[in-house]
Amino acid sequence: MRDLYPRRMRTDPRLHAYRARARGPFRPSAPAPSSSADLVSQVLGRLGGSGRALEFRVFDCYTRVVGDALRTRTMPERLAGTTLFVRATTSALAHELTLLRADILERMATEMGQGIVLELRTRVGRIPQSAT
Repeated sequence: MRDLYPRRMRTDPRLHAYRARARGPFRPSAPAPSSSADLVSQVLGRLGGSGRALEFRVFDCYTRVVGDALRTRTMPERLAGTTLFVRATTSALAHELTLLRADILERMATEMGQGIVLELRTRVGRIPQSAT
């Protein structure tokens, strides 16, 4: 039996209604982009940070944990190992911080993780206006 269509016509893909699409593997939709501040805080949180980065995280955590009343009258000075040194405006306030030490350290451990700040020491002195 003789073919009704010429050979060229049978193999030309432009003449067929169905076209095979090139498909790759299934890809789920991408998550929403994250801000760089969130990414940096996540990385520092995982690594624990070191040096000034860890000190900055501890100071930031302290100012959030102590509340408004103590935040304006105290200031974290430095972090030496696992000891946080805090400056207070009066000796009475320094004594109050000493009494609240366990609660402050517990809140900081909850927020930052265990073992970062284990001791809180106070010192009486002036606090610059720019710090409050």
